[in-house]
Amino acid sequence: MRTTRAVEKNSNGKPGPGSAAVQATPELLGYGRFPAMNTEVRILTAALDAAELMGQAEDCFRDVEQHFSRFIPDSELSLLNDRQVDHVRISSEMMTLLKLCVRMHRATGGLFDPAILPVLEGAGYDRSFDQVPPTRPEGPKTAIEPHSIAEIVLEESKSVVRLPGGMRLDFGGIGKGYAVDRAGQVMSPAGDYLIDAGGDIVASGNGPGTEGWLIAVGHPTSPEEDLQQVYLHNEAIATSSIARRRWMRGTAQQHHIIDPRRGEPAQTDCLSVSVIAPTAMEADVYAKCALILGSEGGRLLLEGHNLPGFFVLADGNVESTSNWKGS
Repeated sequence: MRTTRAVEKNSNGKPGPGSAAVQATPELLGYGRFPAMNTEVRILTAALDAAELMGQAEDCFRDVEQHFSRFIPDSELSLLNDRQVDHVRISSEMMTLLKLCVRMHRATGGLFDPAILPVLEGAGYDRSFDQVPPTRPEGPKTAIEPHSIAEIVLEESKSVVRLPGGMRLDFGGIGKGYAVDRAGQVMSPAGDYLIDAGGDIVASGNGPGTEGWLIAVGHPTSPEEDLQQVYLHNEAIATSSIARRRWMRGTAQQHHIIDPRRGEPAQTDCLSVSVIAPTAMEADVYAKCALILGSEGGRLLLEGHNLPGFFVLADGNVESTSNWKGS
């Protein structure tokens, strides 16, 4: 269920009905879709011949998933989490992503922290979400030693990372945005293009017209209902929501957004937060952090970084930052 999507336009250039599909038009000469990272990825471009670029962009998603999915037993991340030593030789791509994780951890005051995997698994998210049952018995009460991504040591010259024992990582809060940005770098020769990976969107150039790419923000519980529409031009947008990924663990309702300060699913007044940022990775991370903080704290966080944000609250109200440009 995507809550942020590119909007289909009719032949007259006006937004069409609320449909998750984007039709190729004379202005959109390239159009492709494929499954990756447990979602549907769509690529649109105005380039005359972009088939090769789109193929390379699809390869980016495959590569990121193979490296960084915790649900692939032989992924580089899974092997890192299953290590028997405190130092591991890693690929250049893993080094790049870990450096980004450390940077975003600092930028968000510690709210973004991939070292929450043991807590996430303890809450019941220990398999791909499509395999998580809606109700699960309460797990055993085991003490989880807290760790932070700030504890890792990156020895870039040796391609080595050092991690304390017991630290295990999850890249669910950054991986999809990172993949979208990677694919965007591949698509850059096309000039005008849009990549939409289940609502993590990067939009380059003018889109089908001159105003930019029209993006709809849907209601988190009724995605066919568009709450806002916004034009993007050389920007990205992502939405974080707790409306869908919920389940019962014993008598307690759980979700996948972990507050690292408390070591448990975030207690928030928000159902979803949408953020516009220079990159999909930043939009992805800041949307989750703003959701953790709730509407008041999240608005302060986003405005402190000059990032537009739109909040859908659990009580049905909506709020936005002062620089939100949707309508």
